[in-house]
Amino acid sequence: MMKKLTTKEVIERVAAELFQKFGFEKTSMEDIASQAHKAKRSIYNHFGGKEELFCSTVHAELENIRQHLAEVMSDDSQPVLPRLRQYLLLRMELVAQSGTLQVAIKDKMLTSGDYRFERLQQIMSEFTGWEHACFKKVWCANPAPCDADILDQQAVAFADMLQVTLHGLSHIFFAEEKYARYKSSYEMLIDLIINSVFTQFIAHIEKSDGQTSNTSILK
Repeated sequence: MMKKLTTKEVIERVAAELFQKFGFEKTSMEDIASQAHKAKRSIYNHFGGKEELFCSTVHAELENIRQHLAEVMSDDSQPVLPRLRQYLLLRMELVAQSGTLQVAIKDKMLTSGDYRFERLQQIMSEFTGWEHACFKKVWCANPAPCDADILDQQAVAFADMLQVTLHGLSHIFFAEEKYARYKSSYEMLIDLIINSVFTQFIAHIEKSDGQTSNTSILK
């Protein structure tokens, strides 16, 4: 038996559908109330306004994305680089399924500095901080001995590179609505990134101990 949605959950679900269909500016609280079959005051019992409701729907989508990606990165049954590949592919697919997040990307709400969306920018910052830490852990999985400061610098640079790449691609894919067109090219790009990281790992190992490279990192 399916759990009955709470009033707040109904409002969020309907709002997400309307935001995705009509955008933020063209969706009114009256539209949401009518579609949800709720009194307008009922919405204000749960949300301070349209901005807060929009932020709440984006937060729910980002939390769903984070939970799925965390499961991938915590799966110790496969080596770290295949996990990273799965993470990067799944990440874009999950964003493609997140309608209000796409609206935020398209309308540049996540980096615009608009005071109305400070909470939204904070929510995104929390997600990117978590993701940055995940990417650093991938780099630090390199078993080669290395000075701690140098390793941290490399890990930060690696995480920065991935996030800049993902940010730029997200704009092309979702602000310009080209995800379906470039999805296969994205998969090729991910393979290039993974192979490049693998090469770096092996180079560090060989340089440090002169032994034959251990391909178990990738297989």
